[in-house]
Amino acid sequence: MSSVTVSWFKRTRSRFIQRFGGVALGLEAIALYLFLYIPIVVMIALSFNDSQTAIVWKGFTTEWYSALLDGRAIARVDPQAAWIALKNSLYIAAVTVVVSTTLGTMLALALDRYDFPGRSLLQGVTFMPLIIPSIVMGISLLLFFNFVGLTQGIGTAIIGHVAFDISYVTVIVLARLSSFDRTLEEAAMDLGARELETFRWVTFPIIKPGVIAGALLAFAMSFDDFVVTFFIIGNQNTLPIFFFGMVRQGISPGVNVIATVILLATFALIALAQKVAGLTW
Repeated sequence: MSSVTVSWFKRTRSRFIQRFGGVALGLEAIALYLFLYIPIVVMIALSFNDSQTAIVWKGFTTEWYSALLDGRAIARVDPQAAWIALKNSLYIAAVTVVVSTTLGTMLALALDRYDFPGRSLLQGVTFMPLIIPSIVMGISLLLFFNFVGLTQGIGTAIIGHVAFDISYVTVIVLARLSSFDRTLEEAAMDLGARELETFRWVTFPIIKPGVIAGALLAFAMSFDDFVVTFFIIGNQNTLPIFFFGMVRQGISPGVNVIATVILLATFALIALAQKVAGLTW
């Protein structure tokens, strides 16, 4: 093949990529978003289905939402049990977020700022919950709680969730600290600020988006967790466990209604977090 032919081939390929490459990437992105979000749209639509079965569409109704607010049964879903499961999930997630965000941020600062014996080992142990299978962690926590004599319930679920959520918060805050300019802290101290004041007025405002992102991820991981919670919560119920029991009996409009409400609440929480962090859509 001559050099002229090779040069023509390269120019032709470059023109083709410039002309059709952007279109192909756009179509791929659209297909990806459709694959991710069409099931969610279908779930929301079926929550308004005027049928006892969630799959067959028979007409539009808001009866299931009215029944949920009034505390009436929704197609094989006991509203009281659902509210108890939701309350347990929110309580566990809220406590987990406070504890894991505080400890995870402190751990990230320690790993980023200080060099001490065993630092590499501690960092490796911190990252282990990110790669350990959930079922292994659930069984190990169950054995540990039985060994120390702790009764399984909401308390053990909080301990278990904190154990793996700290890792997620630490990783995110560490990523934020990696681009942190330490000279800003030195300048604040040179101007007379004490260490706590420097952290409050200089360090924390800069790493705040990372802390908020870590807290949101910790909340989502705790609220959605099924496998670990299933092993360590005993006779109590959380929303994922409640959903698992309902889906085994068949998907009903009640399950879609509760899932839709949670989805809308999640969007509202994300919008609030973005506003607090100073981010824009």
